[in-house]
Amino acid sequence: MKTARIGRFLGGLAMAGIVAAGPAMTPAAASAAGPSAAVANCAAFAVSGNPRTTTGATWTYRSTDQGVRYALEGVLFVPPTGTGPFAGVVVSHGKGGTPRGYSSNIARSMVGWGLVAIATMYTHAPDADDLGNAPDGPDGASTANVQRAAKARSLLACVGGVDLNRLAAHGHSMGAFVTGQLLGTFPGDFRAASHTAGGVSDGPNATKPAAAQQIITPYQLHHGDADQVVALALDQRLDSILTANGVTHELRVYAGYDHARIAFDATMLSRVRAWYQTHGVL
Repeated sequence: MKTARIGRFLGGLAMAGIVAAGPAMTPAAASAAGPSAAVANCAAFAVSGNPRTTTGATWTYRSTDQGVRYALEGVLFVPPTGTGPFAGVVVSHGKGGTPRGYSSNIARSMVGWGLVAIATMYTHAPDADDLGNAPDGPDGASTANVQRAAKARSLLACVGGVDLNRLAAHGHSMGAFVTGQLLGTFPGDFRAASHTAGGVSDGPNATKPAAAQQIITPYQLHHGDADQVVALALDQRLDSILTANGVTHELRVYAGYDHARIAFDATMLSRVRAWYQTHGVL
């Protein structure tokens, strides 16, 4: 899509109440709209397609913010009817996944709950898919991926009708590691959170113990006891940290579930929806 066409498209979305326009697009205004330390230059947020359809829209973001260069891409889903205010969710994919795969599948469920869903590409996507994206760094709960996730969260300020006081975060596997690290890095950014097959370890990719100690967000954890990719022990360690710190949370263990089965399980999604309702997202 040519630049002029992107501008006309965003203008049309602004008229429909989907994408913010005008003075609210400045980084300062985006920052003031919510507690995150991240800012968004809404003029650099280019959306292609209709986020109200079942396939959603794709987006790119090219901007240098607070000295950090961002070259991001992702997907956006908006409820098919209404102008909001909508709750929002940042969805984070796992190793080898992309926003067009795992994140879009989860978003299609969550948009039906009345959530605006945004997802970005992480460094643990296939190299060919993530080529040229920035900031770059290691997989999982790396600084680069937390920056990407925080930027996706801040871009919700560029989507019209999103209540930035009712945001959630959800991820699977390496995306769950990103989610935990994000919650510990920006403790005030989300009303509630959830993940599947994540947790804490001292290894290179998982949520770090020091970050887990900073989490205050009501957090629902889901893990299969037959998971041979991410051991249940990692979520049990996170459960112990949250318990010791008096953080509202649940650890739900699924008998016989392996790593893949938990990712899209209907019972898990039903419990996540109820968690978001209980804690004021929905």
